[in-house]
Amino acid sequence: MLMWPMGFLGPAVNHAQPLDTLLSKTAVIAHFDDACALAVDGTGRLYVVDRGKSSVVQLAADGSVLSKLGGPGSQDGQFDDPADIDPADGLVWVVADAGNSRLQRFSHTQLHMETLPVARIERFTPGVSGRLDPGANEGPEGDGRPIAVGVSPSNELFAIDEAQGLVLKWDASRRLERTIGGYDAGAGALSEPTALAVDASSLYVADQVRGAVFIYDHFGSLVRTLTAENVQALALQDGDLWITVPDRILVYERGERLVRVMGFQVVETVVDAVPHGENLYLLTPTRLLRVQHE
Repeated sequence: MLMWPMGFLGPAVNHAQPLDTLLSKTAVIAHFDDACALAVDGTGRLYVVDRGKSSVVQLAADGSVLSKLGGPGSQDGQFDDPADIDPADGLVWVVADAGNSRLQRFSHTQLHMETLPVARIERFTPGVSGRLDPGANEGPEGDGRPIAVGVSPSNELFAIDEAQGLVLKWDASRRLERTIGGYDAGAGALSEPTALAVDASSLYVADQVRGAVFIYDHFGSLVRTLTAENVQALALQDGDLWITVPDRILVYERGERLVRVMGFQVVETVVDAVPHGENLYLLTPTRLLRVQHE
């Protein structure tokens, strides 16, 4: 197994490690116009962001549609180029509404609860060590571009702002608390973050330019870095980190050592992948596929 010192890149693993599993049997369970993100809640319900319809679709495990949310626009409950969703425990959904420079929070009944503007940090007054002054996000409008979102078990909220190339963090009261991965973050500085995942203690961020997954604590301190190029998606299951690259999935036990490499053969690009129980779901721009992983 692979291990390396904290804060250093490990060896390239996208294609260097042999496959231990080939996911050759897949079943198409749903179709979309231009899907870009996939999530699952604790009950196994699936959520697909279909930016082709500016909507979020909630599905059962067999792919049958349970509900739809959204439509093009800038009003509450509407989206412009939605990019990601985190349904957390299924009771509150958070959607990255990239084109409208905001995050929107909804109840499981699709009641709009709150809008959080995502603005460039130049409009804020930075505090010490990436922490922001209270009230820094009081403005009603944003000019950022949130492309990924994650909610921790303690209800902290993290989002990648593509416009600034860093992660913004809101505390459990949804006050903008700090930035993570800014230019002053030393070895933890991000260049082009594209995907994130979060658990009770760690924040995982994939960076396209750096060809790596950065692992931070919730205060933004860098813990370790895993080399992984062309990362399409990140997911967590039972504390293990699942990294999706163009033709395979790398599973790291507790985000530390590589324990499994699963390959797949899909005609379209896999843009997201999430495990749940004995199922693994693969999302392409037009299809949702289900495969049984061993």
